[in-house]
Amino acid sequence: MQSKSEVSKDYDRIFSTHGLRADDSYYKWIIRILGGMSNKKFLDISCGEGIVLREAGRLGAKTFGLDISQQALKKTKINSPASFLVLSDGENICFNAKFDYVTCLGSLEHYNYPEAGCREIARLLEDSGRSIIVLPNKFSMHVILDVLFKGKSGNEGFQIIERDASFGQWKEFLEANGLKALKAYKVNERPVLWKDGKIRSIAKFLRNLWFYYLVPFYFAREFAFLCEKKEKALKK
Repeated sequence: MQSKSEVSKDYDRIFSTHGLRADDSYYKWIIRILGGMSNKKFLDISCGEGIVLREAGRLGAKTFGLDISQQALKKTKINSPASFLVLSDGENICFNAKFDYVTCLGSLEHYNYPEAGCREIARLLEDSGRSIIVLPNKFSMHVILDVLFKGKSGNEGFQIIERDASFGQWKEFLEANGLKALKAYKVNERPVLWKDGKIRSIAKFLRNLWFYYLVPFYFAREFAFLCEKKEKALKK
């Protein structure tokens, strides 16, 4: 277990240096899965640099974000100035409002108590709300190839707390903590050959092309779970 001050300090270090974010296309894809944004209340937990909030706001959503890192919130304020932001961890959230959409994109596995974070997502969702939670795969093809050719996993990561699990384990975890998984999507890095006016590594492009289109679902790098509140599912 890590103290909140230790976790906050480590993420301040990350966001004051290289940061944590995917390509813009990833966040736009997340929003397309959720649906219409106009006048919806949208909460991103562990919002990082605020890119998904920016994209949701551009489509008319009322956006809210929280993060344990002050440095992350500074970047979010630049990227999504209209968002209402709170300095907080995701395990005990000060909001009492309900939200149409709640996202947590690759963060629950880095909590001391991910179960508490999952229950907070369920608590904050409207009965008709939807959530997307992105979680890492313990048996991704990246890990399998590392073990096959290097004898160990190269998936240790660089964040202060790291966890992973299989697809089935994550699905059971979500449903044990207040959410029902409606659908799941595989997440792999998009193959991009040209970025910021420069040609990227052709070898990396070809590798990502293979991972993105040909790797079977259960061997994806991450899973994006589209969820609703479990209590709502029980009423149906």
